[in-house]
Amino acid sequence: MSLSLAALADLADEEGRSTVDLFSPRVRFRSVGLSDLDACLDWFAELIMTVDIDDADDVVVGSLDFTVIRLGTEDPIALCLDQFDGDHEMLAGLFDGNQLAEQVEEQYETLTVVTEVVLIPNIAFVAEPLRGHDLGVWLVSETIHRMLPTGIVLMWPYPVLSSDPVLDADPAQIAALDGAIGRLSDHFGRCGLTPVESAPWALGMSTTFEALAVARSRLGAVRSTTVSLSIDQLRAASLPPAPDE
Repeated sequence: MSLSLAALADLADEEGRSTVDLFSPRVRFRSVGLSDLDACLDWFAELIMTVDIDDADDVVVGSLDFTVIRLGTEDPIALCLDQFDGDHEMLAGLFDGNQLAEQVEEQYETLTVVTEVVLIPNIAFVAEPLRGHDLGVWLVSETIHRMLPTGIVLMWPYPVLSSDPVLDADPAQIAALDGAIGRLSDHFGRCGLTPVESAPWALGMSTTFEALAVARSRLGAVRSTTVSLSIDQLRAASLPPAPDE
């Protein structure tokens, strides 16, 4: 079992505490199983932390939904991507049928390695009072390390919006969106991802290279993160998204 931040606030209140410390971030995975295609496995990662209250359950502070796709099956990758909520389908142009597009393959593969698996992170979420501690980028890096022994990561760093934007000719609106995408690209670039040359709005990297492992090593200090939160901060925090089941 695990606690929500709101439930932790209630528990802290019962204990007569005004603040609580959250520490020891970890990632817990579960298969969601919405896809009925052989090529796709959809997963959900929960970011959990320990709290400094005796016998209290771990607390869920963030999440990441992601998809693992096997190339070379009978399933077209565009069809796989179209099954899921979010922005998976924006990456369809990086594939050709049931394989990577030639330009993507040339950028991230070597002559000695053939990619058979692609991991696609979708929406990474960290509750507001815990942001600014690299927990989100660490969550993505840990997911890549644990769920993709060999293969390629591809993602579209698009900001999560409360509603679908109506993009018109408003230069300020377009500039703001471009700025948000740029900041997210830089942020998730810290996982070792680089722009896809044939589609610079997307990020990618192969496990063939050292970039993913080096980035994870640099983020290792996140495991020692401790954050002190007030009851008011806990109560005001948004709930992490739940897996679609």
